Amino acid sequence: MSKRHSTERHAPCTGACTEHTSAQGADRDRRGFLRDGLLAVAALTAIAGDAAPLEAMARTLATGLAVGATVTYDIPAADGATIDRTNRVILIRHQGMLYAADLECPHKGTMVQWQPAQERFFCPKHKSTFRPEGTRIQGKSPRSLDRYAVRLEGGKVVVDTAQPVDGDAAGWAQRGVRIG
Repeated sequence: MSKRHSTERHAPCTGACTEHTSAQGADRDRRGFLRDGLLAVAALTAIAGDAAPLEAMARTLATGLAVGATVTYDIPAADGATIDRTNRVILIRHQGMLYAADLECPHKGTMVQWQPAQERFFCPKHKSTFRPEGTRIQGKSPRSLDRYAVRLEGGKVVVDTAQPVDGDAAGWAQRGVRIG
């Protein structure tokens, strides 16, 4: 075993000895580097903790009250997507408007996913993407998400799932309501 890696304790160097002092200096440099790195990570974590969240539009899960072909929900308090897997409805609040859409992609019926950081819906099967209000951006889907008629009634949102309107129909744009 070399002197440098020996487990024996050495007498402190005196005079021109460089064998031990260079190793000690390297150890101090490594410790300093690690200390500075950890301090930097801690500072970035503290700063990020005060930053606004990346998710501009939240995603919540809910199950609406279904009676026949209508489903009733509370009015969402903020912009975002409320996903109702039971009734296969997406309730979307976006820029002062409220929409309801079919949870399935028009291409092959796969359930779309809300990606809050990108503010879009995404079909994981064939990579179709849709704007928050359901308009097709790109992908294999032949059209925008199918929308349902919505109305406000007694402080609730009522969605009529009897007749979805596909993205190419003239009435598609009229399937939303303005909220305050």
